[in-house]
Amino acid sequence: MTKMSLRRNIFRIVESRLWYGIFFAFFFLLPITSMPLVVKLVHSDVVAAPSGLLLVIILFFYVFPRLLSGNYLSENAIPLICFIIISLIATLISFFYAIPDYKNASVYSASISAVLTLLVGFGFYLASSLWVQDESRLRFTLRVFNWSGFIVLLWTFLQAVFWYSSYRYPNWMKEIHFFLSIGPLYRQRFVGFALEPSWLAHQLNLLYLPLWFASTITGFTSHRRRFGWLTFERFLFLFGMGILYLTLSRVGLVAFLLTVTFFVFSSLWRRRSRLLRKYRSNTISILIILMIILLILAFLVFLGWTLSKLDYRMANLFQLDLRGRSDPLMYLAEKLSLAARFVYWDSGFKIFNQFPLLGIGLGHAGFYMPNTLSAYALKLVEVRDLLFRTETLLNIKSLWIRILAETGIFGFSFFFTWILNVWIKAKMMTQHNSRLIQTIGWMGCFVLIAFLLEGFSLDTFALPYLWTSTGIISSVKSPLSSNSVKAKI
Repeated sequence: MTKMSLRRNIFRIVESRLWYGIFFAFFFLLPITSMPLVVKLVHSDVVAAPSGLLLVIILFFYVFPRLLSGNYLSENAIPLICFIIISLIATLISFFYAIPDYKNASVYSASISAVLTLLVGFGFYLASSLWVQDESRLRFTLRVFNWSGFIVLLWTFLQAVFWYSSYRYPNWMKEIHFFLSIGPLYRQRFVGFALEPSWLAHQLNLLYLPLWFASTITGFTSHRRRFGWLTFERFLFLFGMGILYLTLSRVGLVAFLLTVTFFVFSSLWRRRSRLLRKYRSNTISILIILMIILLILAFLVFLGWTLSKLDYRMANLFQLDLRGRSDPLMYLAEKLSLAARFVYWDSGFKIFNQFPLLGIGLGHAGFYMPNTLSAYALKLVEVRDLLFRTETLLNIKSLWIRILAETGIFGFSFFFTWILNVWIKAKMMTQHNSRLIQTIGWMGCFVLIAFLLEGFSLDTFALPYLWTSTGIISSVKSPLSSNSVKAKI
């Protein structure tokens, strides 16, 4: 078979209309994170999504053939590929260290699991970026996200209705939920199809809300019908904000508020010349900015007050007494049920200080953490339970700190460079004439702003939302971005 005929056959495979159905299912099922049937199949109770099974098909029969036939990835992918290479090198080198033993945990199993989750995340990035390389597929994908997100919002809303109306969930709802998730149904917090409420907030903040917020700003809709000002995306954005609040995810709520704050100040910065001409005074402009800051702070106080009435973790928010405290930060963290996270982060930083260049290798932090925990950590019930009553490895609970601890400054530098490249491209796209490209640009900005905080809440590479969003953003062609130079794998 000649090279030309091979390329022709590959082209027929990857351009088949069947892929629309496969990618529809792939994107539509993203909100399901821990399906019991998939858990049994992949022997993982952390992230076991049906989209992950479809990813295997997509990688072998769509992504790899497209790359072999001459398709290219954006140059934005280069730092990410370097990060993966550095991570693998760091993991291999780490086996020459004296890795501490931890109960019956296997270092090799932890390494393999961590490497696989990183490769799965990269797989989502590849699949998303190679699929939406033309406008029709991009619009198709955005419509799938909208309908998928709508189902998530509606299901979560029904959970809230039944809980607040009778303080219980009906049996039919439990049966559906436990068919789709191994996680429980929570009291006063709602999970959608995710494992836990914070995961629902994570998927809203890193995929759905950024898209709907961006569409609200630009007035773009990927659907044919609109009712005056109201588009499907604007309806979903209003609905989605309410559902995000119902998760009672503190990091999730603050992350979303940070995206709104960024948009407000970004808009003011763009209109600074117009404001100066209108008010002819720097003082008035400064007062406007101060008023906006006060409104944001007032909203934070209001948000804290409402959470203190609904969330037991926040019940003591307005009853804190910092007088005479030698360590007010840890006292505050303990009262707000954040102390465990603080000691995990502190432990992760200590590991990074001991292995600053290449870290300790993917998946190995849990073996080092018992030796780097502070004395204060042993006062916390959660830490003592994990150390003395379970076989579970400790977790840094922050992707940012985990990358530092497990891949060192070299790995972190490439990962941050990748994030920065996506940010620069997204910012440039917000200035484009096309509403579609503007929308994807704003979406990228909101995803990365939210990820600044969401990265301190979760530390797994396997959740697909960051990878999917950045893959789409990286692949969109814009004259304002330097996509003329491409990187081939």
